[in-house]
Amino acid sequence: MKKIGVTVGTEIEPISKGYYKKHKKIFDEVMEELELESTDEITYDIQQYALIKKCAPKNVEVIPLWKLEYTKKDLDDLDLIYVIYESTFVLRDYGIEGVKKYKTMMKNTKSIVTPDSKFQEFVLSKKTYMTYFKKKNIPIMDTIFYNINKYKKNKSEANKLLNRIQNKFEGPIYCKPELGAFAQGSKMFKNITLTSFKKYLDSLIKYGYQDLLIQPYVSEFLKFYEIKTIWMDGKYQYAYGTKVLANSEDAQEKDLDQKLLKDLKIKGKEVIDILSKDFNLPFIIRIDWGCCLMNDNVCRDYFLNEIECAPTMGANDKLGLDFFARLGKEIVKKV
Repeated sequence: MKKIGVTVGTEIEPISKGYYKKHKKIFDEVMEELELESTDEITYDIQQYALIKKCAPKNVEVIPLWKLEYTKKDLDDLDLIYVIYESTFVLRDYGIEGVKKYKTMMKNTKSIVTPDSKFQEFVLSKKTYMTYFKKKNIPIMDTIFYNINKYKKNKSEANKLLNRIQNKFEGPIYCKPELGAFAQGSKMFKNITLTSFKKYLDSLIKYGYQDLLIQPYVSEFLKFYEIKTIWMDGKYQYAYGTKVLANSEDAQEKDLDQKLLKDLKIKGKEVIDILSKDFNLPFIIRIDWGCCLMNDNVCRDYFLNEIECAPTMGANDKLGLDFFARLGKEIVKKV
């Protein structure tokens, strides 16, 4: 009997009514198994777990790994670990000590992990991967990277950092801590002052953040869609557009500018090919493209904004794709 473990416990992005009805039998079974009280608790990670379970042949057992409620021995007993609930969620639920425990177990388990520990570490450090891609001539946004421990040890560092920001960027800035998923800890400063900045840095220390990314605030980032592209086993699957701070629904692939999407698929394949030379490419990866680079080009240039190796995503069933069913069929082939 082969065993696949799926890390779950994100508690975000609940299931749609339509998707629940489509796979009601397996979702009801999983609700009973995990003792979920309502369909709102069938979040995107639980949905993936359920569809993997549904697609698994009789000789493959699919096991839920809830939050950090497992041991290294539990992991070693598995043939494959598919990671959805990862370090950003661990930090939210268990703090920095929980993150250390999680990383140690994932690094030292005898089982195959996707994404593996090396790639998870790479993606967790935006400074690392943005520097990496810049050297590979992939367009990225100009960014200041700052270790918050410097300020923690010496509060006068805030003034030095503020001067550095004001010398490098004109106008509003956008700050985001590493390990700050779902915009948690992020803040936009229209008119930054030393007092407001120190208050912000103090709040980041309180929540255990250690590194901060500071970028110029690009108003066009709100005007144009951020294009999120999903890839499985190195192959393009689908895309959708989101707008930061917008209350509108995500734009489906068919509603996006098709010429732009074609260009981003080519750029995305370039990113995939670059990564494949240095890493074991993860089963799933999301590549996000933002608009726009601050240059004088008439045609606005999208830049690589983020990559995620255990991304928050949907089944994308509105157009009949049912991506989680496709995902389930593919991952059970890996054991």
